[in-house]
Amino acid sequence: MKLTTKEITLSAIFAAIICVMSVITIPVGVIPITLGLFGIMITAVMLGAKKGLLSALIFILAGAIGLPVFSGFKGGFQVLAGPTGGYISSYILVALVIGFVSDKVKSHGLTEYIFILLSCCIGIAICYAIGTAQFMAVSGSNLQDALAKCVILFIPFDLIKALVATFLGITVKKRLRIS
Repeated sequence: MKLTTKEITLSAIFAAIICVMSVITIPVGVIPITLGLFGIMITAVMLGAKKGLLSALIFILAGAIGLPVFSGFKGGFQVLAGPTGGYISSYILVALVIGFVSDKVKSHGLTEYIFILLSCCIGIAICYAIGTAQFMAVSGSNLQDALAKCVILFIPFDLIKALVATFLGITVKKRLRIS
């Protein structure tokens, strides 16, 4: 994958935005509410699949080497291997799915907003599936407990994040002519 200087710069800037959003945490139990998923969604909407993926990879690698970019200013590979690590690693696939749709949808009306919003909702489902599977594997929880601790409480917040990421992402992307 060959990247221009502009693409690398945009990816790095958005990775930094994801880093800032991910450390903003509201503790509500085992899994905190963060703006990390919002950061990934808006990044993928605005940058598309290739640059969105690169931004997600930069964010994850920065955390993996120990920079405190994960929720609660945590960092290190142990976070990625821990109960919440699946949610973070899912950002790669989430960025690809949302970014792919963002790259392909060329309409400039309600259809564009609907497709992007649906891709964000699919991204949320991917994040929940991968994250909850790892949570269950690491914590030994059953599916019912994992869903209660890791998914049910977060659905309304994540749907709001998807709405905001869709409308803000499309609007800013058009105004700044990012792509």
